[in-house]
Amino acid sequence: MARHKQPAELAKLKGAVKKNPQRYRKEAPTTGKGLGKPPAHLPDEVVTVWKELDKCSLPGVLTSADRFVMEVAASLLAEFRANRADFKAAKYSHLIGCLARLGLTPADRQKLGTEKPQESNPFDEF
Repeated sequence: MARHKQPAELAKLKGAVKKNPQRYRKEAPTTGKGLGKPPAHLPDEVVTVWKELDKCSLPGVLTSADRFVMEVAASLLAEFRANRADFKAAKYSHLIGCLARLGLTPADRQKLGTEKPQESNPFDEF
């Protein structure tokens, strides 16, 4: 089975666009809208988790297109916190997958690839 195509943003960060530009000619659609407030139909404990996940996410990563995955992730995390003993392994792996898709795991944050801050050399003045 063939590998999944990586997102254009990730390809740009890795330098794959320079190596094979014809693979990334098309622009991926973006919403341009932020994540927004939690839906009104969510229970209070899920709303609390939604706000926590939004607060923990990297700025500018989550958009309105991520609302459905965010709803599932917040619901699963609230359920996990309410009753860890009865939380099934399948739900646990689904929760981890949702968090990964939202960029909320260390491995997925690494894929976002931000610039390293410039280290200042004390001898630059001289």
